[in-house]
Amino acid sequence: MKIFVGRLLRLGVYLCLLFWGALAHAELSASVDRKTIGMGETIRLTLSGDGSDRVDQIDLSALQFDWEILSSGSSTNTSFINGQRNTTRSIELDLMPLRDGVLSIPAFSAGGKRTTPIAITVQPQTVADSGDNSVRFSTEISKSEVYIQEQLILTVTVEQAINLDGAEVTPINIDGAIVEELSRRNFQRQINGRLWRVTQLRYAVYPQQRGLMEIPELALTAREVLPGRSLLGARLGKRFVLTVDAKAIEVKPVPAAFPGDVWLPASSLDLTQSWSTAPETMAVGDSSTRTLTLTAAGLLSSQLPSLTSMSSAAGTTGIRIYPDQESSDQIEQNEGFVSTRTRSEAIVASTGGTWTLPEVSVPWWNTQTDTLEYARLPSTTISIDSPQVDIPVTELADTSRSTRATTSGGLLLWLVAISGWLATAVMAFLWWRGQPEDDPSESNQIEQRLRPLVSAIKAATKKSDPVSARSLILQWASLHFAVRCRTLDDVRAVASPRLSQELEVLDAVLFGSSKDSWNGDSLFAAISEEAVPKNSGEAPLSMLYPTR
Repeated sequence: MKIFVGRLLRLGVYLCLLFWGALAHAELSASVDRKTIGMGETIRLTLSGDGSDRVDQIDLSALQFDWEILSSGSSTNTSFINGQRNTTRSIELDLMPLRDGVLSIPAFSAGGKRTTPIAITVQPQTVADSGDNSVRFSTEISKSEVYIQEQLILTVTVEQAINLDGAEVTPINIDGAIVEELSRRNFQRQINGRLWRVTQLRYAVYPQQRGLMEIPELALTAREVLPGRSLLGARLGKRFVLTVDAKAIEVKPVPAAFPGDVWLPASSLDLTQSWSTAPETMAVGDSSTRTLTLTAAGLLSSQLPSLTSMSSAAGTTGIRIYPDQESSDQIEQNEGFVSTRTRSEAIVASTGGTWTLPEVSVPWWNTQTDTLEYARLPSTTISIDSPQVDIPVTELADTSRSTRATTSGGLLLWLVAISGWLATAVMAFLWWRGQPEDDPSESNQIEQRLRPLVSAIKAATKKSDPVSARSLILQWASLHFAVRCRTLDDVRAVASPRLSQELEVLDAVLFGSSKDSWNGDSLFAAISEEAVPKNSGEAPLSMLYPTR
């Protein structure tokens, strides 16, 4: 009954995860390219949903109180993931604020789903400089001082009230730093009734040396495009050459209080874990894959340390750990790069017992608060029950009670009991004399059952199919050794040293990452040469069920 209830609960949890996972996948989302703008500037709002959500029919009337819609466009993207078709529909809107202050992008609804409101800070109107400035060129840095290897955002802005041709900016080259280009931003800005087109080139800079780092002088070169056209094409006007001065950044060393081996200056850092099978539901012979994910904002994926979560448990008896190769990735968000490093390890319990996986702790430096912090996962306990074996229990008479009964029953009762035992012994002896000395039928049946198993093992090893080979070997070993074998460790306990070594290799292949390189010929050779247990006769294996 307990087993049934447990399975029912696990089924319910699984269905709930599928349900919420489907909802998460089908989420209706809203995003903007910037959250802080100036009065007269535009932002781009993107609304996205799955194929069933008609985002192009979303009611946008709530925007009219704070925003003016300048333009809109829609797109559809279809992809196939694991054989499943996924369609995403999006609509993009260019918005201009109607007032300054903190404005809201309201929540929108479609298909029973709802987006999250977004707050936008709109700064007051920019005052135009005196004179006829038709082109402006400037640079901006996110910080005037940073730690070594900390992310610094450099923004190069080109503003134009006229059309330009052949605009070029000096390539960014900073000595002693790694420079990664971010996506370009394009929007409009209205100043004193005049419309400006704005282009922002953004770069993530990671200084590699402490001391002063200089962002060199940059230059913009372009030609004005005059109205009308000539026989040779566009009519070009005056040539612009605009420069911005170099900027000096102070790069601080690693703080003496930082205890880690890998320096991690980030604006945020999280460490999470997930299990393919919950540890509390595992049984002997089952496997579960634990995946650790380290996510850091403001770092490149190459800066993240390797995760070695279970190395101290690798030599523990009764539990086997098969690590997979680590993977890393980085994506761009509004404030720079967000990087992840993932490590997966398969855990297989060969016996029942309790094991504790150690705590995982990653020290990092919070650049927002300028303090030391730790990303931690507490220690995890895996408790697996040993398989229950039903052992028949013979009821024995209570010795003291028999003694009392004999004492109280007298000599007559004792004589009757002795006579009964003697009669039973005589009948058993006569029955034994009447039985045939040997009955080979049982051994013949075992041999007939072993033959197809060995043939199937041979086929699986020839095809280098470790999964099928493991299942067939467990059946073969249970019959061959007359011992119930649930795991390969059970087989190794009764097998010869050579076969035990080959099974060790098979186990590593099953839970490792190199299944394609496995060759099962040596494993089948070891099985073919495996001696028959003493209680199964003295005939060699090749005589019982030849397969070659």
